[in-house]
Amino acid sequence: MKPTQPRLAFALELVTETNAMIRAAFAARQHVTTEKSANDFATETDAAVEALIAERIAVAFPGDMLLGEEGGARALGDAAPTGVRWIVDPIDGTFNFVHGFPYVATSIAVERDGVVEAAVVTNPIYDECFYAERGGGAWLRVGDGTPSLLSVSHCADLGKALVGSVLPSAAAKSFQTVLPAWLDVARSCGSIRRTGAAALDLAQVAAGRMDGFFVMSLAAWDAAAGGLLVREAGGQVCDFSGGNSFLETNQVIAGNAAVSSQLAKVLAPYAT
Repeated sequence: MKPTQPRLAFALELVTETNAMIRAAFAARQHVTTEKSANDFATETDAAVEALIAERIAVAFPGDMLLGEEGGARALGDAAPTGVRWIVDPIDGTFNFVHGFPYVATSIAVERDGVVEAAVVTNPIYDECFYAERGGGAWLRVGDGTPSLLSVSHCADLGKALVGSVLPSAAAKSFQTVLPAWLDVARSCGSIRRTGAAALDLAQVAAGRMDGFFVMSLAAWDAAAGGLLVREAGGQVCDFSGGNSFLETNQVIAGNAAVSSQLAKVLAPYAT
């Protein structure tokens, strides 16, 4: 599908540049790291990729806002506000990135007046680009190939489902809070995966490679783009109470209709 929204078309061009930056740094394995919290790192590449994204958007769409994991919220360019906000994680899965594990993502969402209208999630290492615009379906382009339309899986039984999740480091303060919910799902599903890049996990749900996904605490820059991908692929995204406030509560459930509703029942006691 050819994008109809100019900002989505721009984002798809932009990630070809950021993907190349990430692949080069991934291959070099010479990272300068900063530990933000226990076993949670940022690298000079995280900062450089976000800075490039901000610079390009400021020129192309002055007056847009940016919410980035590394630089926080800021206005871009010298123009009147447009009501558009870009939500960006330059490298999701930085711990994987610094270890040479090829499961990393760049996540870009375009939000207008509080509604996510376009999304791009890439795996730069495998040159996979997942993208969607509201009402236009979710798509996967591999390299320079023809995009293919995505659809969530047809698994109807949580007990047979492959479910992705996030579990913080045992050294993190949140570990003891998250672990009981994680174990409850692990006991209920067919198998669980902790891959270390939530934005890419959501893309896998949209592609039907995972049947569901959940996380107790996920920032907007990791959930916004992937959430639109899942919905445009025919799936559902909600918070632990079954509502639509996952970008505010940071509690996220995603999957096809059957698996997401069964996950919501398991996780309802943990809703905030």
